[in-house]
Amino acid sequence: MNNKLPSAVIFQGQKITVVGTVEGEPRWDEYRNYVFYLKNTSFDGVKTDGLVRVKTIAGFAKEGQIVAVTGKLKPGLGKAETLISFAQVRVQDFSQPTMIQIKQAFMAGLDTTLPKDSAAFMAGILIGSRSSLPKQVQEVLLVLGLSHIVAVSGYNLTILVGFLQRRFMKNWRWGGLIVSLWIILGFVVISGASASIMRAGIMCALFLLASYYGKRLNVLVCMSLVALVMIVFSPPSILSDIGWQLSFLSLFGIVVLSPKISQILPSKPVLLNDILSVTLSAQLATAGLVAYKFGQISLIAPLSNLLIMPFIPILMLLGFVAALAGILVPSIAFMTIGRPINWLVVLVFDLLSYLAVWRFASIKLDTIALRLFVIYYTLVFAIPFYIRTPIQTLSDTENNDIIDLEKPSPVKKSLPSSAYIEI
Repeated sequence: MNNKLPSAVIFQGQKITVVGTVEGEPRWDEYRNYVFYLKNTSFDGVKTDGLVRVKTIAGFAKEGQIVAVTGKLKPGLGKAETLISFAQVRVQDFSQPTMIQIKQAFMAGLDTTLPKDSAAFMAGILIGSRSSLPKQVQEVLLVLGLSHIVAVSGYNLTILVGFLQRRFMKNWRWGGLIVSLWIILGFVVISGASASIMRAGIMCALFLLASYYGKRLNVLVCMSLVALVMIVFSPPSILSDIGWQLSFLSLFGIVVLSPKISQILPSKPVLLNDILSVTLSAQLATAGLVAYKFGQISLIAPLSNLLIMPFIPILMLLGFVAALAGILVPSIAFMTIGRPINWLVVLVFDLLSYLAVWRFASIKLDTIALRLFVIYYTLVFAIPFYIRTPIQTLSDTENNDIIDLEKPSPVKKSLPSSAYIEI
């Protein structure tokens, strides 16, 4: 297992050559440094665990390529324990995995059909690509508590599948299942089949099949098993990865807190209750960590999610169409499809910008004491014990009546979107 490999930190302070595979999409930072991460690393022939962050002025290494990087190894921040700045980079293998090539062809299709900023936003909500998303847009999403819509976490996959299920499951259950499974497969392929997306796709498919055959799956148990497997088989550095921590805190909030918060909110309209309960639960579960790590809390997140989230499934479907048009009919893609889609994206941009300038959209905090962090999560984790409702499970009605395994019955209605959980 990877856990037996030595950590790269043992080479800190040394000028060394590391060989590894480029993980994720490289990007240019605000100082015009070309930044990327290396995985499957080897330091002077010694295989090591964890990721290495690389900063260089030469922007030619691409995702999935094997490169050799020479420079002084320093302590890193975030998901990478080590960093090499002012690195000398040499590509050893220019080939890329097939999944990565498909992903890049998909993004090229978006670039052909849509203007630059609109294509970057579509790539973000479809496959979690943030490398070309303008910094000001990323800052707006952070202020509004909407960063999750452009994250490689599977969250948007669950939104899209839930949207399709609500449209198909009532009158065409079998067809809805098949369409949704193909959507999941396509999403995994075009996103580059990263580990997080693979997990999300598998879990989403399992819940769809269980729903179709009238079986019960406890989401909390599945979440715990996935967390255990990730901790055992993933590199130790994953435990210090802020993205990993936020992902599972968000998942905890949606699974455990969302059904209970839903009972407090007005039950009608159902869509409003669904969006608010999921948004508030995820915000409650992650707000403490965000404040502790970044010193910022979004106060407008419930409203911004309520206004924006209904657009996301539509934008994802339109983005997929735009990418295909850019691949199949590039000469007419913008005039026939790209222009009207761009109008909708610009409308969403304008709405985001309007909300972000509100005076109390977010607040910045000084350093949060550890004891306050512990007190906050003690209170959050106590919520399920004071609001007594069943833990979220797959159900056969819109009111979440639990399915009896001894008396399985077909699911006649679509599941609320909160039942489709990102992993």
